[in-house]
Amino acid sequence: MEKIRKVTVHAGHNPSGKIACGASDLLDESTEARYITRKVIRLLKKKGIKAVNCTVNNGINQRDVLRKICAKCNSVSDADLHISIHFNSGRGDKKGDGRIGGTEVLLTENAADKGDIARRICNQMERIGFTNRGVKTRTDLYFINHTKAPAILIETCFVDDKDDYMLYTSDRDDIARATVKAILNHNKEC
Repeated sequence: MEKIRKVTVHAGHNPSGKIACGASDLLDESTEARYITRKVIRLLKKKGIKAVNCTVNNGINQRDVLRKICAKCNSVSDADLHISIHFNSGRGDKKGDGRIGGTEVLLTENAADKGDIARRICNQMERIGFTNRGVKTRTDLYFINHTKAPAILIETCFVDDKDDYMLYTSDRDDIARATVKAILNHNKEC
């Protein structure tokens, strides 16, 4: 394993109100992903890790947003990891059924450093109270297939699940701290 010294972080969609702005329900993916992105970057910098915001605000469609994100990420020389912040949807639990939808981290292959960090993120989120949906291998996602450095996509929680909403809004800074702690713990093992 190698230490993570430089990362890119971005919110995975256009801003709210624009095309390709992500899911919106009890939580607004675009707004919350931008908040978490900024917080993760601030916390990483405080810990001596270089972090660059590669969020895109001007895509003309979903594919354009993804191309621009990848171009920004790939322009950051010597990045060790690219992190995309997202929020899931599809639970449709507006009243709360007592079950947390949870967190999952997506990557192209569950290997090397990105697999270790992905597992650590899921474990940190589980400590907060989110269901650990695990690390999932996906080969069909543009972002994780078009970056030079290893990339992970974090599905923080579900925008349309009342239980996720309640846990998330109780202290959304916990989510940023969980991601940063996963990276710092990875670096301690190197």
